[in-house]
Amino acid sequence: MNTARFRRLAAVTAGSTFLLMCVGAYTKAIGAGLACPDWPTCYGTWVPFLHPAVMADAPFSPAQVFAEWLHRTLAALTGLLVAATGVGAWLTGESGWPERAALAAAGLLPVQVLLGGLTVTARLQPAVVTAHLATAVLIFAGVVVAAVGRRTPPGTGRRPEAPNP
Repeated sequence: MNTARFRRLAAVTAGSTFLLMCVGAYTKAIGAGLACPDWPTCYGTWVPFLHPAVMADAPFSPAQVFAEWLHRTLAALTGLLVAATGVGAWLTGESGWPERAALAAAGLLPVQVLLGGLTVTARLQPAVVTAHLATAVLIFAGVVVAAVGRRTPPGTGRRPEAPNP
């Protein structure tokens, strides 16, 4: 993978990660952290809205269930992007800060998935919720560095020259 494609992928991943964190914050703000009481499914199904009986028995509003379901769905998609960004970093053949940051973010992904599951199964214990957020911030930082971190052309070790006006 060339560096330009890697940086574009990292930028998309950073945007997706930011959106995921915003949806997670919204989910917490409306008290929907346990609106899907099981994990990784939601009321025993991947899409609870396709099962009206499930939704009728839910102790949360449809908006709360949707917020939690959306957070999980975005987490799955963003996780794939973080993993792809890590693979892209490896495929560039470079070993600068952007690539290292992307690899670190990808390395944290299994921890984040585990913490996401524990957040639900441990019923929102503050230490688990805090660790989940802290890991999300580290992953976000890693993909942001991957997207904007290179200031020198790959393999040159120097800044690019300014164009002549």
